Amino acid sequence: MLAFWGVAAIHLGLSVSFHLSPDEAHYALYASHLDWSYFDHPPLVAWLQWPFLQLGGSDVLMRCLPMMSWLLTAVLLKPLTVSLYPSLNRASMWGLRWEWWLLGLSLLPHLLGIALVPDTLLMPLTCAVMVLTWRLCRPNPPQQLKLWLALGVLLGLSGLAKYTAVFLALGVLLSLLQAHGLRVFRQSGVWWSLGVALVCVVPVFYWNHEHDWASFRYQLNHAAGQSHWQWLNALRFTLVIWLAYGLILPFVWWVGLRHTSAVAGEPPARLTAHRLGLYFGLPSLLLWIYLSGRGSTLPHWATPAVVALLPLGAWGCHHWASGREKIRQVLWMIQALACVVFFGLMLAGGLPGDATQDKPRANPFADLYGWREAAEMASKLAERHHANALAVTNWSLASRVAWYARPIPVKVVNTHADQFDLWFGGLQPSDRVVWINWSLMRFEPPTAPHQFQSCERLDEMPLSHWGRPIALFDFWLCQGWTELTTRRP
Repeated sequence: MLAFWGVAAIHLGLSVSFHLSPDEAHYALYASHLDWSYFDHPPLVAWLQWPFLQLGGSDVLMRCLPMMSWLLTAVLLKPLTVSLYPSLNRASMWGLRWEWWLLGLSLLPHLLGIALVPDTLLMPLTCAVMVLTWRLCRPNPPQQLKLWLALGVLLGLSGLAKYTAVFLALGVLLSLLQAHGLRVFRQSGVWWSLGVALVCVVPVFYWNHEHDWASFRYQLNHAAGQSHWQWLNALRFTLVIWLAYGLILPFVWWVGLRHTSAVAGEPPARLTAHRLGLYFGLPSLLLWIYLSGRGSTLPHWATPAVVALLPLGAWGCHHWASGREKIRQVLWMIQALACVVFFGLMLAGGLPGDATQDKPRANPFADLYGWREAAEMASKLAERHHANALAVTNWSLASRVAWYARPIPVKVVNTHADQFDLWFGGLQPSDRVVWINWSLMRFEPPTAPHQFQSCERLDEMPLSHWGRPIALFDFWLCQGWTELTTRRP
């Protein structure tokens, strides 16, 4: 338990050490623009973040929700694992259970335990849905309507969190069919559960109906990718998630699958604990690997699938051959070292190097620093020069500026149908904006044909962290927008 709260303390310490990431700021903006749904995701992240915004909206407050989600996931893993594998109902190594070791030494879940994305909410929801599904898959399932209604609520909340919650519903369906066959549809509870889930997600369909189904179209296009399928992309993604979730996971999954003998206390149904985990984890994991061949997949999308397979991993740890303990210990040490090194680089702002203020070294960790100061400086320049908005060239740079400079509008130069169009509208000929340029994604001033007629350099802001330069922001006053086409979301 001491280690459990120690991880929570580490999350809290990291949460006050750097600014919001692009995704965090984007979903924080959701909360400041409450709606039935949004262009790229359903609304649950906004609805749950809104109370923390009302309390002040500081960086640490906006990270309370992901920290609580990680803790809730760690808590729910115990009843899930014990339900599936009752013989694991005891401490495993150094007073910690195997599933907690697998979660605690997995890098990406830690990141999601600090930085809120929809998958952060799906972590505890996945555990809760699996616990209920297992109870309903017994040979003589409980006839209590409240269990079916609870399952419907959890599936509905998952649908409000992210569209990929459809894989949770698929896991439920496959598990129920495996356990009971088609006769499961004779139970009224199934239909009550389905009805509750559909009622929960009505806001998403209502918003999309009002916005020409923009969110659904965007997600389908995003999943399709931007290129032909390439095996090298799929291999690269597989290696990334292997490193991000733990080198030991494939090995303990394999060991766990090899030990398929009945577990003491397991219900003698056609559905085994192994199959339940695979039904919830494997379909989405394989789909993300396939879609990564088109370059359209992000590593954190696999988090709910990995969480669903952690009980199987715990079972594999339990049956790890005693003669290979050193191999397992080495893998644990590598995972722990990877977490320490990665979070150390986040705190340090990246590796030391020969960066200068004019040519900062390529450094992904520099993305976590300086945006609040840059947004505040841009806001002051906008007030001083009577600009009516701020602007960036790429949509991925807009969220931090819009969050830290709110309520001043932030507009995107490059044509890209997105949420910012809905919030702030496209650029207009009458706009006079302060355009922000960032050295790690540098663009030429937007004075090309069908952009601004003129841009005048106003100021710059060198950014240093721990005594060394890591980035540079510069600010321009642009006016006379001449783009011929109007963007539509």
